[in-house]
Amino acid sequence: MSSAGNMAAPAGNGGVLLPSAALIASTLFWGSMWIGLRGIDAAGIPATLGGTLVYGLPAILLLPVVFLRRRQMLAGGGRLLLCAGPLAMCNILFAMAVVTGEVGMVVLMFYLSPIWSTVFERVFMRVPISPLRFAGIALAICGLLILQGGNGRWPWPANMSEWMAVGAGICWAVALLAARLWPNISVVDKSILQFVCALPIGLVVFALVSTFMLPTALPDSSVLMAAMPWVLATILLWVTPSLVLSLWGAARLSPGRANILMMFEVVVGVGTGVWLAGEELGWNKILGGILIISASVLESWQATREVRDARRQRLSAAK
Repeated sequence: MSSAGNMAAPAGNGGVLLPSAALIASTLFWGSMWIGLRGIDAAGIPATLGGTLVYGLPAILLLPVVFLRRRQMLAGGGRLLLCAGPLAMCNILFAMAVVTGEVGMVVLMFYLSPIWSTVFERVFMRVPISPLRFAGIALAICGLLILQGGNGRWPWPANMSEWMAVGAGICWAVALLAARLWPNISVVDKSILQFVCALPIGLVVFALVSTFMLPTALPDSSVLMAAMPWVLATILLWVTPSLVLSLWGAARLSPGRANILMMFEVVVGVGTGVWLAGEELGWNKILGGILIISASVLESWQATREVRDARRQRLSAAK
């Protein structure tokens, strides 16, 4: 899921073809990761723990890197946690949602995040809401109404899985807000710490869900070992290539271009859901999806304009 392209660094000086190809390739992994997560669930690990294992176990391998970068991470302090923690929560919620819900609907619910990003930036950064962002919010809301209003559904998320997807999008917007508030926080440190945070956050989510919503016991060691091939396959075949490709590509492109390319994840998620999970591709999903993607495109366009304007201001100030 979660799109490292949205945490893109300023554009580099190289060409854009290879980084763009890397980002598009990463969406093939992000958008189909539900296959591995559902394999873990089918092997006996509940959906509330699958994402915790997939995103938490890599933290063990990353501990030496954490040790080597301990000074930088300690210097980041609470600001770094406010960047990485919401990313971890986003991944955990999204992993639960695609296992228990309809993949296409979950992906589209997540991509309502431009609404939350605009609201948070207005509240916490006093960023004026530009006409482009008003248009983006309107498109996203219309997309939600069409997406959920068809086939006799009420025009809001229809089940807990879709609400978890919305929650994942809100967490993503919080991470974006933190990235804008503290742009000097290293992308590498944020990416590493999100895995470290995933294990405790995932266990807390599991405890809360098991206590208040869906009573679920921890799987015993035999079930865990039987599911480990799926866990390792998901980490190695989906999480690792998606993260490496998206971070490498995003670091060499402008935020706007990276965000637009990462939206191919929606096509992959909806398409694989229809193709492999037998989900229905109705008119409401097509039209609602187009409107929601259009809202994200406008958000990316606005981000590009803001980066360009900020660069011009810095150049003017330097003269």
